[in-house]
Amino acid sequence: MFEMEEDIIYLTVQEIDKYWEKELEGLFSMPFIYEINGAGNRLFLLYIEKYMEIGDVLEIIKVPNQHSFEEYKRDMLERPESIEINVDSYTYRDIHGSYQMNNKKWLADLSQRNYMTHCGITTFLKY
Repeated sequence: MFEMEEDIIYLTVQEIDKYWEKELEGLFSMPFIYEINGAGNRLFLLYIEKYMEIGDVLEIIKVPNQHSFEEYKRDMLERPESIEINVDSYTYRDIHGSYQMNNKKWLADLSQRNYMTHCGITTFLKY
């Protein structure tokens, strides 16, 4: 039993296994690939807000079940549903269009949207 939600929220980043490095080849435009656990919680969004600098780009995908990765990868390549979030201009864009987030409460706006998907790459950028 946990007393508070904060007791179960975590964010970890580690180097990716060589197996996954090969499997992910060609999906990302950035050369450095890491595994992150906890990207779906507010610690990740707070990290983005506090540490992203002008010119930074971060790409993520959600892999709900690593045993089905080949299917996710095929779908991403055939029918990509990418998401782009500019944390400098506070804009959110997906296949349905663009949305201007409130610059004072953009983290709350973003936490109400789907910002991670197994159907495409989510790109966080700041410029």
